[in-house]
Amino acid sequence: IRCDKESPCSNCRTANRQCSSSGLGQRPKEARQRVLISTQYERKIDQFENRLAGIEGMLRELTLSLTNRTSSSAPSTNNASPAASGAQPTPPTFTSETQREESIVDDEPDSQFVGDSSMAAHSAFASEFLREAVTRTSFRDHGPDMESALEALRHIATTQNRESGHDSRFEHAKPLPKGGFRDLPMPPMQTNFTLAWITTAHPDIFFEQCRMVYFPDEDYSLAIFAIVNGGLYYLFQERAWYVEGEEKAELLRYMELCRANFETALVNLPLLLPARKESVEVLVMASTYAIEMSKFSLAWRFNITAVILCQTLGYHRKQPPEAAATDSWYDIKPAMFWFAYANDKCFSLRFGRSSMIQDHDITVPRRLGDSIIFAHPAWKTIYHQSINHAEFIGRAYEELYSPAALTHTPERRAESARGLISMLDDIYRNMRAERDAAGLPRPGTTEATGAGVSFYSADISILSDEVTFHSAMTLIYRAIPNEPGPEGSLYNACIEAARKAMAWHHECMRLADADHAKAAYLHWTILYLPFVPVIVLFCHVIETSNMEDLQRLSDFADSLQPACAVSPATEKFLRVCRVLYNVARLYTEAKAQQDSEMNLVGNDIDMYLSQLGFLAPQDASIQQGADFNDGVEGFDAYQAMRLGNWFSATSNIMGLVEGDLPELQPSDWPSTEEPQ
Repeated sequence: IRCDKESPCSNCRTANRQCSSSGLGQRPKEARQRVLISTQYERKIDQFENRLAGIEGMLRELTLSLTNRTSSSAPSTNNASPAASGAQPTPPTFTSETQREESIVDDEPDSQFVGDSSMAAHSAFASEFLREAVTRTSFRDHGPDMESALEALRHIATTQNRESGHDSRFEHAKPLPKGGFRDLPMPPMQTNFTLAWITTAHPDIFFEQCRMVYFPDEDYSLAIFAIVNGGLYYLFQERAWYVEGEEKAELLRYMELCRANFETALVNLPLLLPARKESVEVLVMASTYAIEMSKFSLAWRFNITAVILCQTLGYHRKQPPEAAATDSWYDIKPAMFWFAYANDKCFSLRFGRSSMIQDHDITVPRRLGDSIIFAHPAWKTIYHQSINHAEFIGRAYEELYSPAALTHTPERRAESARGLISMLDDIYRNMRAERDAAGLPRPGTTEATGAGVSFYSADISILSDEVTFHSAMTLIYRAIPNEPGPEGSLYNACIEAARKAMAWHHECMRLADADHAKAAYLHWTILYLPFVPVIVLFCHVIETSNMEDLQRLSDFADSLQPACAVSPATEKFLRVCRVLYNVARLYTEAKAQQDSEMNLVGNDIDMYLSQLGFLAPQDASIQQGADFNDGVEGFDAYQAMRLGNWFSATSNIMGLVEGDLPELQPSDWPSTEEPQ
């Protein structure tokens, strides 16, 4: 019988008992154990979370220690040259902890696509051919030099299309603390490097970003944290250049701290960065830093994302003039775009891949705004030159070395090459006129600009433009076939341009009196783009046995030595150059000797170099395995294939500075002795 909700209710009156109804048909609530049980459960959940966090931390530290153990342990002290955000949880990153754990299981990346695929197709055959040549030839009669030279060629063939896992790592990155990136230590503000010094040397925007990190009154993103630490890293580095003693040691300690924070932030950046100006800024800074560390593949990946965000935000289009009054980033946005543009075009040539930015889609002016102020006006001139040179580089790849260009006839490629030569002449004629108008000295004079805002001064950059100019000329002339004759298959102007580039290179190394300055010049001029004069002169020596050019190869390799102590990438490139020099020297000696067995080795190198794209094969070898039509069309196809092979080989040789290049020991080869 239902309660009638009276007080007392009818049921209680009938049973003669005290009514317990609340008047609403509800019994009063009794004390339960539920709250106590819930508290116990929460305590246990907290214990589980703490234990899991401890296990996660130990796994992270173990993963990082194992990763560092497999990577190169040599510290890098490479130096700079003048050159977002949302605080949400980070999705998978460029080099996340998950990726690090996977790298422990399989640390060997897949083969990388670099330019024309013909090099990849020939590499396996070339490596096996050299192995057979080694096993059938007794090297005791020819000495260890020939053995080492052939082994070095085999090693280049087997590693040229493989990207090292070390290129995608930052050696100074640390595990994030439990509280996130905001718990990472920062340099104290009250040091010789004061906040006032920051404000006088850099714009207000960077000062505001520093304030957000040091005195946060609101949440800030990982991108802001990376920008601040990257900027402070460069500032400490430059400041330390001008002081000595304890002050220098202190600045260098803070520089290393900021470098570790910067790398830690970079490896934890989310893959899908929000389309904000801070995101573009940190990606441009990351790409610059990766170039200076000679991690060009990683720099290319950072730059790709920067290009995408620039186009998403419209930085490639002209802004309305009235926006300048309200937008403090009005001039900075185009500057960031043009930096990403220059990298995009240069990486296109370096990796043999199409550029992401099309010139017909750009309407933003090709000059920096008035609010962009450098320590010396020379840097603004240099920046403008880099934009024009990048456009030329993009066209050079598209019209001469892209897969579509290699299907054109030699006559059409030669016509394109002559048009590009005229374009390059105009660029550098205007460049020199702009320098003269700015009162800057011409390259080769003893006058200095006083533009040394860091150890990498504008004087060196101005002089390095001559190296870049003649190196680019060498690249273009290489696409013009020469008439057959005793001078070799290379166009004469190509050889002369390569020799001039070498001469200007030695002038730059002479002007850069400090090892760090030499390293900065080498990173941005010799390693940034394929330095084709080395390959061109190597091919010329192989074809003609020119002893003067052989000496140039030797001198170039020797010039790299001073920078090796501060640049591991230069040390790797030095070893590649010495391999090329030793192969060329031994090859010319083998050709000059009449000993039949030595001639056999020389013939082996002939065929092997032809497979690498460095030497034209003889007619007999062309016919074997070739699928060309007879007549002019077949010969044109052969020339296109050979040019593509040469370009791929050049890109692959330059790519060796990023990967693992262990010392080449003859003991790695199988013994030629019969078993006892």
